[in-house]
Amino acid sequence: MKRYLKKRPQKKVFQKEEIDSLRNQAIEKIKLKLLPNKKIIKIILIGSSLKGSFGEYEPPGFRGSLFSDFDFIIFVEDNYEIPKWLDREPEGKPFPDDNMNLAYRNKKFISDKYDVEVFFIRKSNMRDPKIKILGELAGIPMTHSSKHKHLVIYSK
Repeated sequence: MKRYLKKRPQKKVFQKEEIDSLRNQAIEKIKLKLLPNKKIIKIILIGSSLKGSFGEYEPPGFRGSLFSDFDFIIFVEDNYEIPKWLDREPEGKPFPDDNMNLAYRNKKFISDKYDVEVFFIRKSNMRDPKIKILGELAGIPMTHSSKHKHLVIYSK
């Protein structure tokens, strides 16, 4: 486990109805911001909002926020340009080649409270069997038989 994950504070999990409502808002907003775009192949959602563990951290929070974030994985064409409204996230590094670690964040994306983390995977990398294995080990569903809980938001 990465060092920074060990420092994650306790969290008060929200009620299922609140999680579902916030998740739906995040899905609609990410689609509104990114689609339509012919260079986007697939958008999936992973993380605490699907696992039922989305909530509020004890102070001082985690990664600069008192709340869980929404984790989207976006599979894109190799020549896709990452939108300027996203800021590079230095902590998101599941791959050994840093050029593939395309983790980005937008603070207070939903209700001026909840961040969104967006991880981009380029088409040339998503086809590489070694990369698929590394992605799966990092919790990124990269195969049809993935055991990682996820929700497909969009697929070309």
